[in-house]
Amino acid sequence: MSKLIDRLIQTSEAVPPPIGFRAAKTAASSKPRMALIARIEVTESAAPLAGYVASADAVIMAPTGAGKKTIRPSPDTVWGLWPEGKGRQPIKGPAGAGADFVILPLNSAFDLPGMEKLGKILLIEPSLGEGLIRTINELPADAALLAEDEEAAPAITWHRLMLCQRLAELLAKPLLAAVPASVGRDGLKALWKAGVDGVVITVKAGEQVKRLKELRQIVDQTDFPARPRKRVTALLPRIAEESDAAIADDEEEEEEEE
Repeated sequence: MSKLIDRLIQTSEAVPPPIGFRAAKTAASSKPRMALIARIEVTESAAPLAGYVASADAVIMAPTGAGKKTIRPSPDTVWGLWPEGKGRQPIKGPAGAGADFVILPLNSAFDLPGMEKLGKILLIEPSLGEGLIRTINELPADAALLAEDEEAAPAITWHRLMLCQRLAELLAKPLLAAVPASVGRDGLKALWKAGVDGVVITVKAGEQVKRLKELRQIVDQTDFPARPRKRVTALLPRIAEESDAAIADDEEEEEEEE
């Protein structure tokens, strides 16, 4: 399994309190913690990469420029790819270079060459209907990422929290959300309570690298409450309505017989 997906699953679930020797140390290491993921634009220069890797739990690389260059990080770095377009762009090269996961827009090809062993994170839009969101639970995808709002605000909005809450209630898989770098401790805690397991921060400049380091400290020093295991129950309103109608018909027939 993808290292990122495995981490999202383990840290987002409720952890039973440890007992016995070294209980305090075990509790500190196993407490829930939101994942911090940096999305960077890969250019010809790889110099800033170390700054991103040091602060983030994982790095998403978005190749830019004519060459669409992909930088190979160190072996211990958890990184993934955000391919462009919706065609059959192969990602066999990045997979062979050690990529851990891939971000997939819903209109991308299902069987892109080279992604068989990668964690698959679907990029979903806020306008996606409830029925389609539920189908993600049955698809061979590992997580979902709420895309950025076209009119993204410089802070977490109530509308954003509502969207996250709605998705978390419908999905049985980890949920990521793209958020502005200005998000603070209260915003992160609110997102966590709404069901978000990790946040994606887009980093483009040196000042944002500094902010990423600050967010690393905030995440590490914040107590995220344990949450119950995700479980989605099917809603069958039509069956319930038919059952009520059948009961009403039976009662009418009994009254006529009397």
